[in-house]
Amino acid sequence: MLTSKEDNCGEFQERDRGNWFSYRKTTDPWALKHGLTYEIDVLDGVRFAHVLKTRAHICLDELDGIPVVETWHFRRHSPYKDVVDF
Repeated sequence: MLTSKEDNCGEFQERDRGNWFSYRKTTDPWALKHGLTYEIDVLDGVRFAHVLKTRAHICLDELDGIPVVETWHFRRHSPYKDVVDF
């Protein structure tokens, strides 16, 4: 889901379904502790993720405090700020 926020770092199109998502750096302590350095905007809020050049590892849930991660591959990826650190 694309949202227009000043601190967004970029956007990507997910390969399997073709949906677009925007993302930005996170300051959430739990996410950072688990190496999830970005927030991805989704319909029901945000999901924490580790965004790379061609894919993102996205936290779908947590089990006993440990993230349950799924990999989303990109069809297109447009980082649009210099703060993205792949």
